[in-house]
Amino acid sequence: MRPRRVQPCVALAALIWSAGHASAAPIAITNPGFETDFAANNTFRVLVPAGWTIFDPNGIVEQGNDAVGVLNPTGSTFFPAGAPEGRNAALVFLAQDVGGGPAGLSQILASNLAANTRYTLTVEVGNIASGFGAPGNTFYDLDGFPGYQVQLLAGGEVIVQDDNSLAASIPEGEFRTSTIMVDIGTAHPRLGQSLEVRLINLNIPGTPTEPAIEVDFDDVRLDATPIPPACPGDADGDGEVNFADITNVLANFGETYLPGTTGPGDADGNGTVEFADITNVLANFSLLCP
Repeated sequence: MRPRRVQPCVALAALIWSAGHASAAPIAITNPGFETDFAANNTFRVLVPAGWTIFDPNGIVEQGNDAVGVLNPTGSTFFPAGAPEGRNAALVFLAQDVGGGPAGLSQILASNLAANTRYTLTVEVGNIASGFGAPGNTFYDLDGFPGYQVQLLAGGEVIVQDDNSLAASIPEGEFRTSTIMVDIGTAHPRLGQSLEVRLINLNIPGTPTEPAIEVDFDDVRLDATPIPPACPGDADGDGEVNFADITNVLANFGETYLPGTTGPGDADGNGTVEFADITNVLANFSLLCP
């Protein structure tokens, strides 16, 4: 099964549509910047951030040596430039059960998965540096990076995720932006079910010199953009239904795409390239996409 790929015709139509009709609409997230719970400069607090819950499939988070909370890095070496948004960031600190499985934060949203919609989830992911934290001027060895996932779910099922793609490109003491996107078509098994965001520390073991304990997250944003219906029969996405589309169907014959998505050769948009797609091309022959 191939990863989701967006048909060029759909992407072009979406661009034309958005110019005059549609725009990205933010979906409400409670406490997206983790500012609700106060933390003084260069301090952290062990707590479940307001609006969020603990994601802990293996039961390792006891809010001690395995903990979630908020960090205000202002004036510290943890993140010399501070938090990307506001003063705080969320922290997921896993020092006790290293390698014991992932853990993090989760929030079920008030919005449900909708058809013909593009979802874009953006999160700042931080690789905290070692440093001295107040009070007590305690030294925290936080070098290394235990890996992360940023996930968007519907009805408890992951529909798109960033699986640690930035791990090698986040310097110590800095944040980088994770952006994931998924297009939901006219049919999806989770339509109408609650959207959910998860921010996960993968808890990949480090080394004695780089223990890789903590991942930090900030500025969580989710946008929804309406997508106009695909052009029926246009298997290659060039804006016209012709013999080239039959060639495209044959070249991709047998491909199966992720549920609710489509790709090259899938002329009828049902997620599978099959004989029905040739029939669809012929039924719409000479059609021009708007």
